[in-house]
Amino acid sequence: MIYGTKLLDTDSELFAAALTKTPVFVWSLDQLGVYYQVNTGIINKYTPDHVQVYTENNPEVSTWYSRETSEFSIAF
Repeated sequence: MIYGTKLLDTDSELFAAALTKTPVFVWSLDQLGVYYQVNTGIINKYTPDHVQVYTENNPEVSTWYSRETSEFSIAF
C-alpha cells in the first residue's frame, strides 16, 4: 500500500475512477523494489491487462500501463 492512497485493484474500482474522472496515481517498482510515482492522470480505458491514462498536465497525451507491473491509486 502506498501511504495516503487507496489502491484500485478491481475492474469496478477502475471503472468508478474513470467514470468520475478522479485523478489517479500510477506507480511502478524500481530495481530495489520501491514504488515510485510514474504519472498522474485520468483513466480513459482499461482492459484486463492494461490501463490507459491521460496525463494530468497534458490531456492530449495518453499512455498505456500494464496492470501486472504497475499499480493505480487515488488520494483519500
